[in-house]
Amino acid sequence: MNVRPCGPLACLVDCDSDRVLSVALTLRESGLFVEVVPAETSVLVSWTSQHAVAHSQILALAESAPMATDTSKARHIEIPVRYDGPDLEDVARATDMSVNELITLHTNTTFYAAFAGFAPGFIYCIGLPKQLILPRRPTPRIAVPAGSVAIADGYSAVYPLASPGGWNLLGTTDVAMFDMMREPASFVQPGDTVRYRAVTR
Repeated sequence: MNVRPCGPLACLVDCDSDRVLSVALTLRESGLFVEVVPAETSVLVSWTSQHAVAHSQILALAESAPMATDTSKARHIEIPVRYDGPDLEDVARATDMSVNELITLHTNTTFYAAFAGFAPGFIYCIGLPKQLILPRRPTPRIAVPAGSVAIADGYSAVYPLASPGGWNLLGTTDVAMFDMMREPASFVQPGDTVRYRAVTR
């Protein structure tokens, strides 16, 4: 691991992608930081000028994080999904599965919300089964509807807002993934566990 300064009141902790969630939770639970922001291979932490934190202390905390993420205190989130996505059959063919097998595998997987990015409320969830790991589409769509449930690379996520996107679309949900009038605004938070549940309407 490595700690790099990001101005006088923040730093970036570089770590392997499979340690990000554990490191972020450990740093957050220390109570030393104003903000802890996990990304794909790093965690950004910030503090106030009145409560400075030494880089050596941050590194020691990060290195003390468990190798496996402790999900015993995690919120468990369920997202109802209509598996009606335009890429569902293409993904089934690409993974040599039937559509029903694909849906069963996706809904039987427990995902871990690792970090936010791309758009407010867009949460990258890790834990996608190896059979479902596919690249992004060669040509992104100009507009992906809000609520689209998608997979790409090693992640599963829900588009919180209508936006361009190149992920493989499996279905849709009516859950509002991001709402500025709600606290917290993001329906899924890093550190949560996530399960998808198939529904017909």
